[in-house]
Amino acid sequence: MKKQQTYTSFSRTKTIEELHYHILRDIANLENIQFELKFYKSLLSKSIYKPQEMNLYENLVKYKRELHVLKKDNKALLSELNLHTNQIEKMKFEGLVCDNIVIKKHDDLELNIFNFKSEIFDFKFRLFQYLESVFIP
Repeated sequence: MKKQQTYTSFSRTKTIEELHYHILRDIANLENIQFELKFYKSLLSKSIYKPQEMNLYENLVKYKRELHVLKKDNKALLSELNLHTNQIEKMKFEGLVCDNIVIKKHDDLELNIFNFKSEIFDFKFRLFQYLESVFIP
């Protein structure tokens, strides 16, 4: 499943409006991921698994811990994005253009989001494979 994909930045050629649009899109995506993570946590707490499954409890606890870390990372990214959005909106309102510092911050955030989404996809793939094997038929 692990496909190596690398992040490439195109922020240097974007206008402030495009940067703002992409930030708002990323915020919406991360908010959707928050709901997904809540659902997975709920799913892991249900009694829908084969009772005699070997290491069931340990594996469920492992996935719950991973979920906790992902939720924490998601919250931190949303916080950073909201701060960056405020900065971009202020610059947009004042009619300023993006300088290298703002573009670097934007690139760093995009890279963090890219890496986070990769972690989420990997987690979901592993979780779904595991759940498929332990659900009660």
